[in-house]
Amino acid sequence: RVVKALSHAVTDSRGRWLLGPQQEARSEHRITALLDGARKDLVIDRSFRASDGKYWIVDYKTGSHEGADVENFLDRERERYQPQLVRYAQAANEPRADRLGLYFPVLQGWREWDAN
Repeated sequence: RVVKALSHAVTDSRGRWLLGPQQEARSEHRITALLDGARKDLVIDRSFRASDGKYWIVDYKTGSHEGADVENFLDRERERYQPQLVRYAQAANEPRADRLGLYFPVLQGWREWDAN
């Protein structure tokens, strides 16, 4: 599964874009933040400023999906993880975050949305 995820990440154009050289890029960025009155230790998988100037926060998901309707699965995962990525932007003090994304290398799946 790990080999499949890595293989897809380096052969998939989206994976190469996410992992490739970017401005202000950070990977596995560890931060501690006060959220809802509690101290939280968080790890942001990837953040960067793209060539179009937009600042991205991206989370990698190594899960897979068995069966049909992968697109519906990806849509549900976006809904499930949206609050987490919004928290990352807040905790990292990134009010400038423009876009949030989820990347599923095993599925070569992608979901993105506006941070605001």
